[in-house]
Amino acid sequence: MSDIGFSELLLVLTIALIVIGPKRLPEAARFLGYWTGKIQRAIQGARRDMERELGIDDVRREVHNQLLLEDLAKERKQVEATFQRSQTQPPPAAAPLPPPDESDFLDEPLASGKPVSDPDQPAARP
Repeated sequence: MSDIGFSELLLVLTIALIVIGPKRLPEAARFLGYWTGKIQRAIQGARRDMERELGIDDVRREVHNQLLLEDLAKERKQVEATFQRSQTQPPPAAAPLPPPDESDFLDEPLASGKPVSDPDQPAARP
């Protein structure tokens, strides 16, 4: 609510100490704290009463629900547009895979004398 930094608070306390005096400062701080709290509670109570009288909670709830409905409508339009695009456009053709090499499936060496690589290691292609 208020932007009072440490240096400003220290300045106010120093001035209060000089003006009021060290003997009466605790009593003055209690008095100020008491009335500050009392005023804050009175303001909060009046605000709650006004909100209840005006039905602000209902208005907030209706506005929130309306915003949610608008967001849902936007999402629905996006989903429908995506669905329509997928229906009108054919899917992209996948590139054909190269045929597998016969040596990839053999555990024993080929008759050509070509050694078989270790099955745990990927085969090196020429």
